Amino acid sequence: MIKPKAIDHVCLWVRSLAKSRAYYETVFDMVGTERADSPDTLVLESDQVHFFMQECRGDTRFIEKQHLSFEVDNLRDVIAGLKSAGISDYTMGEVTFLKYRNYAWCEWKDPDGIRLECIEVSKLYGKNLQN
Repeated sequence: MIKPKAIDHVCLWVRSLAKSRAYYETVFDMVGTERADSPDTLVLESDQVHFFMQECRGDTRFIEKQHLSFEVDNLRDVIAGLKSAGISDYTMGEVTFLKYRNYAWCEWKDPDGIRLECIEVSKLYGKNLQN
């Protein structure tokens, strides 16, 4: 049986590589580069995370069903970063039903409607997260 330790990367479908690149580079402080072996694929990376993006040229209804979750050290820093980027439409909560990795979370949508989430593992804030 395979026992994965983590998801290494995903590929998101977006409406515009240029707009998505600018958004993710600004909000997440990532670097976007075109893959030399696949010019229609953008690699977004930081020193901790990498993932790919490709532009969807067909039916885009499914784009908003995508979800990307990042583990972070401190959700309060994420919320401050969202506010400084002009993002005020986010929600917060906690997951307490998992056996191994419960977490507090903050979620919002990127310009394509993709759900983005940052989680802080094993740190549950309750109602005090917004303060």
